[in-house]
Amino acid sequence: MVARRDAVAIRSGASAGAEAGSQMNLRKFDLNLLVIFQAIMEQQSVVAAATKIGLSAPAVSHALARLRVMFNDELFRRTARGLEPTERARELYGEVVSGLGHIQNALERQHVFDPATSEQVFTVQITDYVSGTLLPRLAARLRTEAPGVSVHVVPFSTGADNDRIDADVQIRFTPGDQALSHAYSQRLLLDKFVVIMRPNHPAADEEMTPERYARLNHARLSPAAAGTSIVDDALERRGLKRRVVMSVPTWPDIPPIIEGTDLIAIIPRSWSLSDSRIAALVSRPLPLPEVVYSIDLCWDRRKDRNSSQKWFRGLIAKLFA
Repeated sequence: MVARRDAVAIRSGASAGAEAGSQMNLRKFDLNLLVIFQAIMEQQSVVAAATKIGLSAPAVSHALARLRVMFNDELFRRTARGLEPTERARELYGEVVSGLGHIQNALERQHVFDPATSEQVFTVQITDYVSGTLLPRLAARLRTEAPGVSVHVVPFSTGADNDRIDADVQIRFTPGDQALSHAYSQRLLLDKFVVIMRPNHPAADEEMTPERYARLNHARLSPAAAGTSIVDDALERRGLKRRVVMSVPTWPDIPPIIEGTDLIAIIPRSWSLSDSRIAALVSRPLPLPEVVYSIDLCWDRRKDRNSSQKWFRGLIAKLFA
């Protein structure tokens, strides 16, 4: 009888020791390694995984080496098609995705965003094409729905940095196939462009072709205000170049310039139907069919599940709808 009690005690002690050892191993395990493991599985590449989660390729390679030690398995083999997961890696993947999903959901429930009480500051980069109509309506909605929330509007950068997400969201002019590949986006508005000029302009009765359009003198929004130089890029692909006589920072500067000069400009077609000043001008279809007036809401992929970001993006989408 004593021997049986001793045997039970030994088994119980061994079980407790194993549980304690398991907890000790979990305390020592860096859960960030599982995030990296998931990225490598989905991207089949160390470089692509590094880009997705915002780390350097050497850091991901070092993490993979640690994962191999932790799981006592090679996990991935290099092939001509990329990194091929081992059978052990495939078994782990489902458990890892499920576990990280539970953790993510728990964190999101812990930090539910309440716009009525929040004092968060959102930064917005916005093209001048829509700022004049959107921002007053956004301010009015915030006053009633989120009185403590603030919005900081910042300009677009120029040159190579133009596509970088430097804000919580961008509301940008992204015509045709120019959507950002490294960010998530939602199409808010789609329209065509027309060329506007004064009624007695020398070209008012002529057919608008790419060549004639390029030969005329232009007024335009600055690339920083518009968020793109798509028109000049489209002309360059045709071997053409326009002469921009005046580049202005905001859209309201354009109509008075067109009314009193031989300069031309482009505007969204819908504006010519809703603004009496523009309705009095001559308009012609823009002879660059790939250049369309499309406004996209863009955001960093890493902020996609953030509850406050979701609320703010949803509010902007409602205002456009």
